[in-house]
Amino acid sequence: MIRGAPGPCDWINAALDTVAKARPAVLAIICGERGSTPRETGSWILIGEAQSLGSVGGGELERTIIEAGQAMLAGNGDWMRSIVHCVLGPDMRQCCGGTLEVMLQPIDASASLWLQKARTIQHVDNRASVLFDKTHTDIPPSVIDDDKPSTVSADAVFILPLADHRPALALFGAGHVSRALCTIASQLPLRVSVFDSRQDQCAQVPVAPNIDVHTPHDLLPIAQDLRHHDAALVMTHSHALDYDLCRALLTNTALRYTGLIGSQAKARRFRKALKKDGLTDTQIARLTSPIGAGALPGKEPGVIALGVLPEILKTCRVTTREPAIMVQQIGIQRAAS
Repeated sequence: MIRGAPGPCDWINAALDTVAKARPAVLAIICGERGSTPRETGSWILIGEAQSLGSVGGGELERTIIEAGQAMLAGNGDWMRSIVHCVLGPDMRQCCGGTLEVMLQPIDASASLWLQKARTIQHVDNRASVLFDKTHTDIPPSVIDDDKPSTVSADAVFILPLADHRPALALFGAGHVSRALCTIASQLPLRVSVFDSRQDQCAQVPVAPNIDVHTPHDLLPIAQDLRHHDAALVMTHSHALDYDLCRALLTNTALRYTGLIGSQAKARRFRKALKKDGLTDTQIARLTSPIGAGALPGKEPGVIALGVLPEILKTCRVTTREPAIMVQQIGIQRAAS
């Protein structure tokens, strides 16, 4: 079972796990929204007979969707894709007041093929999507690349991108503060890669689907060739190593945030040394240190983590809504399975 907050595409592995265990499930995905709603299009919950994973917003809405999924699992109604229309005010007595469309997709052994394809293509093409035909509910979902079908009529299909645009953070160091940060980050829309050569420290990093732990012998080459990350945070056991890492990271223009743990005095010494070592004022200005400005007072690991995580998310997220979950509703005459 996934610990922490599932990511936008974690339903794929979770659904495949239910298939492998011969346990049918129902995947519920918000496929349309209007007005104020508790969650956005693309939010999902995988409903099993005994437990569920994910969330479509909680409250009466989620209870109703879980009951609908469990009714399908119990054999009440047709075992095929269906759309539930929810008016949150009159129907659900929720103050949001908006309207939602929630798609219920059965998951059983017959889903293995398209789920496997979705998992495979997700790792090689972030433009891939899963197409669900809303009109012909007997047609299995189709995994497609960036070539979208031509529009024929509106609201005929639901296309769910498989890209994961949660910001990626490279965390250098697996000490107390890093582990506190990972504990909180496991509940946030963030992907964290932890790098530390100390295996005993890495072993204590919380286990979560959005946290990867690496134990390289030397951290500097990783910082020098860091790719596919939006942010980096330096908090190792060594000030000398911290400095070398910062010097390498600050030349990486792809990073939108580079943070260094420590005091004002440490930050001043580092900036002075970086200037002496030839870094430009523009490069040095990319360094955020001390981290977590404006946070609650305190030096406890959790307090520091609470200060820096909003800083990273505010800098690296495009909007307050999930940018990865931009679901298109376009029309086609009939989706190929």
